[in-house]
Amino acid sequence: MQVNGISSTNQITPNSTTNQSRATSANALDSNQFMEILMAQLTHQNPLEPMNNAEMMSQFSQLNSLQELKGIHTTMDKLSASNQVMYMASLIGKTVKVNRPDGNILEGVVSEVITEKDNPQLKIGDEKVSISDVIDVKGEDV
Repeated sequence: MQVNGISSTNQITPNSTTNQSRATSANALDSNQFMEILMAQLTHQNPLEPMNNAEMMSQFSQLNSLQELKGIHTTMDKLSASNQVMYMASLIGKTVKVNRPDGNILEGVVSEVITEKDNPQLKIGDEKVSISDVIDVKGEDV
């Protein structure tokens, strides 16, 4: 009887995701992956020494904490972006100095805030500039 070798390079079970999709978020463990790991632990545990209830509750608590932290992170990102746009709006009518990519300094009055694809910009004259390039703001409104 001939026995073929077993390779464990890309073992895929019906409920698992591919290695490629896991590699895209290698450091991020989502709830589905967490449940897969937990189910694998329960399935392959030693019947003479099963996982105790405290360990299971600890792992479920960790999962819940992870989900809550992800929600807080998302909310903080949205709040930060909103605050940035509000600050930029407060610059309308004020004179700012901006460091341009070519090394020159642009000085002018902010006429509007343009929000394009998560990249808000100030409009000074005919030019759009990033808030990170602003080096000076004059306090008086023009």
